[in-house]
Amino acid sequence: MNIKSLLTGAAVITVIYIIVFFVFIKGCDKKEKIEEPTAAETMPQQEEQPQEEAPQPPAETAPADPLYGVEPYSDEFFTYTTKNLPADIQRAITASGVKAGIAVNLDSREVYWALNPKTAYPMASVTKMMTALVAVRKMLCSNGAITLETPIKVTSDASQIGGRQVWLDPKETFTFDEILKCVLVHSANDCAYLLGEFMGNGDIASFIRDMNKQAQELGCTHFHFINSHGLTDKVNKDENTGSPAELAYLASVLLNIPQIMKWTGVRTEYLRENDEAFKARNKGQATMLSTSNSLLGVVPGVNGMKTGFTDNAGFCIVITCVRNETHTCVVLMGCKDRKSRDALGKALLNWLYAN
Repeated sequence: MNIKSLLTGAAVITVIYIIVFFVFIKGCDKKEKIEEPTAAETMPQQEEQPQEEAPQPPAETAPADPLYGVEPYSDEFFTYTTKNLPADIQRAITASGVKAGIAVNLDSREVYWALNPKTAYPMASVTKMMTALVAVRKMLCSNGAITLETPIKVTSDASQIGGRQVWLDPKETFTFDEILKCVLVHSANDCAYLLGEFMGNGDIASFIRDMNKQAQELGCTHFHFINSHGLTDKVNKDENTGSPAELAYLASVLLNIPQIMKWTGVRTEYLRENDEAFKARNKGQATMLSTSNSLLGVVPGVNGMKTGFTDNAGFCIVITCVRNETHTCVVLMGCKDRKSRDALGKALLNWLYAN
């Protein structure tokens, strides 16, 4: 081997080493670059913040006024249809001597039978339906100033009201709800006067004006009130009056006021049950309140509403009933006695649901 060959071999080996060295360096540099963290990775990570929920609008609260959104009455409020009355109901109508009345499906507003439905007649204690409405509405709209537990002191004037009563004593005090109970269960005239007097701020005449104003606001033009209990005026013999159609409408309004409906369907209740002094004077007995609506608890579904009687008005009744979620009402005015009135009311109710 000559010198030239040796030099050539050495040169080749040197070149190979140089190539290998540069390949190695390049690979290391690339590896370092791959492993080098990015700028985003080197930045400190912020904790995820929970996203705040968008504020929700406040929930709507039901208006305190029980008449909010109530459709006013008009002569077109009910639809009058012609139905053939069964012979037994025709006989019951004749036997009762009824002067005016109506039988209506309150849900469909369809009238099945009517007699002088838009004519005003004396209505006696049926008056107390409006008394209760005006008093309870004032209470609910008082922003808590008056509640069912508000005490009402008996006045001398209230204690002197006659007819059906609970014998109020000016020494006594009862809650609003107790007085309302006496009005709607027992039809107590003294309590109807006291309730109106209290809600009229001591002025019963002011409350009577509110009753008439309420009737007008509801579109009822045949109502006329001279007192809050329904007794005949002793001086001029005037009477509270109303028409069967408007009384049926008023009944449909009251059906949606629980403070009233909790008493209209009660047959028997008590007053002064916690008055030990009274019970000691009364052989240990509280004052029993008994309904004058004999259809309650007898005719299925009947849950109210009010009866009435004076010599001029005759025997009157507003009956409300619910069966299978269907609401009906029968109004009878001027019947000659209670028995025939109730028999006709029962027959009309059953006929309504059969049709």
